[in-house]
Amino acid sequence: MTASAPHDWALVSRRTSTLLLIFALHALLIYGFATGLTQKLFQVLPPSIQTTIEDLPRSREPPPQPTSPRLRDPKEEIPTPVIKIAEAPEENTIREVLPERALTLPPSPAKVVTRVVGGPGKGFPNTDDYYPPASIRLAEEGSASVRVCVDDKGRLEAAPTIAESSGSERLDEGALKLARAGSGHYRATLEDGQPVNSCYAFRVRFVMKN
Repeated sequence: MTASAPHDWALVSRRTSTLLLIFALHALLIYGFATGLTQKLFQVLPPSIQTTIEDLPRSREPPPQPTSPRLRDPKEEIPTPVIKIAEAPEENTIREVLPERALTLPPSPAKVVTRVVGGPGKGFPNTDDYYPPASIRLAEEGSASVRVCVDDKGRLEAAPTIAESSGSERLDEGALKLARAGSGHYRATLEDGQPVNSCYAFRVRFVMKN
């Protein structure tokens, strides 16, 4: 038995078409060379770009002469710049001028006066004579300070007063009676050895005797 495979007509058709196309191209090229079509085609194409360097005509005019620099007149005065610099004042800088003061001499030392305060003098009454009787009966004791103002002769110029109380009115009254009775028997106060009018206080003591 013989078997036959069926032909693939599609494959045969593609091959045939390709071969026919190649034959047609070759035939076209041969025809072109034979008729001179190829040479005309090359003449139609533009030639390659060529670059030509041309020399420009040179100017015969001479170059401009350099100008001489203008010098400043030496007589022209240049102003001196004024620069102000703020400086902090120093600690020892005198900021305020004080007016001159008149020269004053120190005062002369005060004269020292020798003063001797007065008091009861010669012939002054006895304190026991002015001891209040009621105070003696009550055994009352004490001392009072009496202030008197006397002249340079030792006489009273005003009524005596109590400067410091004894604490008992009877004793204070007895001291005032004693001070009044002693007028003319006070020692005057002395200043530099001279008697002067003055006021002072002296103490009167009332003490019981055994």
